[in-house]
Amino acid sequence: MKFLRFPMLVIRDVLKNLDPIALINLSLASKKIGHLIPLAGTHRFRVELEHFLIISINEKQYNIQLPKNVSNRITVMITIDNAWPAREWLHIYWNKKWTELLVYILRVFKCPLTTVNSKSMPNGKLIEAIQIMSAEQCEIKQMYIHQDLQKKKSLRNIIENLNITKRLIITRLIEVTEWERSFEQSLEESQFNGGMQRVVGWIRFFSQEIDLIVIN
Repeated sequence: MKFLRFPMLVIRDVLKNLDPIALINLSLASKKIGHLIPLAGTHRFRVELEHFLIISINEKQYNIQLPKNVSNRITVMITIDNAWPAREWLHIYWNKKWTELLVYILRVFKCPLTTVNSKSMPNGKLIEAIQIMSAEQCEIKQMYIHQDLQKKKSLRNIIENLNITKRLIITRLIEVTEWERSFEQSLEESQFNGGMQRVVGWIRFFSQEIDLIVIN
């Protein structure tokens, strides 16, 4: 490929001007090009896994879909400051599972997975991701896990097998106390029961977070 014949400084400047999706597609052209991708400064990219696989650069987010079925391409939606609808649509030409794409991106970019947030992920997809990240020992800086996951895989095994380097945050829903219920009843009897009654109803269950700092 003629691109590889350019001086290294020229190659670096070209790569730095490409968006992450173009870098991924370019890396698939050959292993030699794949080894050069980190020259674009990809180690500074923020990569997060939630309802999408998200690569963030400054104010721009590249939201990569997590398809159920394997096809020859995966859709990417670009947003600015997490504002929807998407500004632009791109594609990654990938014909394997999305979990394999996740590992591939982390390897090619030589960056960690900044955050895994299970709050907006179906348990099935989360377990798929956990299995491959555990097998490949991908670095995860911070992970949010809902306690319901214990029904399928114990938190102890997750902690032992995953390479979490910074924080593991376990979330669970807790029912409000009897005191809070009596507070709700008093609100219902008050002149403010119109709007406040609905608000208290929404907070009948609230999220508690157990924050575990990972010490290596």
